[in-house]
Amino acid sequence: MRNCVEREGGRSIEGAPHIPLAELAERPDEVPAEGRLVVHCASGHRSSIAASLLRHGGRSEVYDLLRGYAARESAA
Repeated sequence: MRNCVEREGGRSIEGAPHIPLAELAERPDEVPAEGRLVVHCASGHRSSIAASLLRHGGRSEVYDLLRGYAARESAA
């Protein structure tokens, strides 16, 4: 759920689809339909919203990367 500026800055997870939160409702076919799904953003705020929307839409195995991509980078 990262925005374009964040992604262009080189901060992304390899192989992760890029669907900004503002475009999620317009691009549902790009979200994998089955299996575990982890959503992430820079701080965890937008990904929390996205995870909630996906769960509300019927996805059961949706997880939010807590504290966002920044926390993942600092843990590495």
